[in-house]
Amino acid sequence: MKRASKPVVLITGVSGGIGLATAKRFAADGWIVVGTVRGRVRSASLRGMQFDFQIADMLKPRDLARVVGTAWRTYGRLDVLVCNAGYGLVGRIETLDYAQMNEQMIVNTLAPAELVRHTVPLMKQQGYGAIVGVSSLSGIMGFSGYSLYAASKFALEGMFESLAMELAPSNIKVKLVEPSGVNTGFWSSLRFGAVRGLSSSAKGQPTDEVYGVNLANHGLSVDIVATTIFRAATGRSFKLRYPLGQARYLGYARRWLPEALWLRLLGGIVTGK
Repeated sequence: MKRASKPVVLITGVSGGIGLATAKRFAADGWIVVGTVRGRVRSASLRGMQFDFQIADMLKPRDLARVVGTAWRTYGRLDVLVCNAGYGLVGRIETLDYAQMNEQMIVNTLAPAELVRHTVPLMKQQGYGAIVGVSSLSGIMGFSGYSLYAASKFALEGMFESLAMELAPSNIKVKLVEPSGVNTGFWSSLRFGAVRGLSSSAKGQPTDEVYGVNLANHGLSVDIVATTIFRAATGRSFKLRYPLGQARYLGYARRWLPEALWLRLLGGIVTGK
């Protein structure tokens, strides 16, 4: 197996948004980019990209094992893994069914775990590496109507914090990039509770979407997030968390304010009061 002369990054979900911006950022620095997409590349914005596109469904463990194995066999190295693919499930808990909840946790938490599981032995073999998880402000605090999305991101945070301690002795850096709202198609692709027979108030529409809409309208640039991911992955530091946007100060407030005051403040933020 011949080892590529250029560093290799595997990024999940490069068809748009943060994933595509991150792929472009690595490619601009001369990296080989292996990027997962859910189906054949049809978008004109993707067809011109010199990426190694791999079709993978985050719900299928065999696909995840295959893309990691293919990257390793093709290039003989895997310098960075970026777990980016994910989506948001919105709705109060009584509006969600088990299948929706299960899929949210698989895509946002268990798929990254499976990718890491296959990647770690390879990085240990080569003696170094970096693993980046794209978390969220919802990985730091919960919001009304985002219970399962927050659960998936809280779980990702706990997993990566544990991994940081496990893998540091092997010279493998573990990173969490925590952006608040980002100007991407994330908000237009939100999925909602499927349980019928509930009022619009119970479904959390539109009140529980206010916070997300506010962030989408005043969100971060994908390029800022992509640059932070690149910096986290390629820097020498073993620093774990990289909060961006509102996550930078709301995280501190969540940590230090009394709970009653924090919940009152958060309620005002969400409703705009």
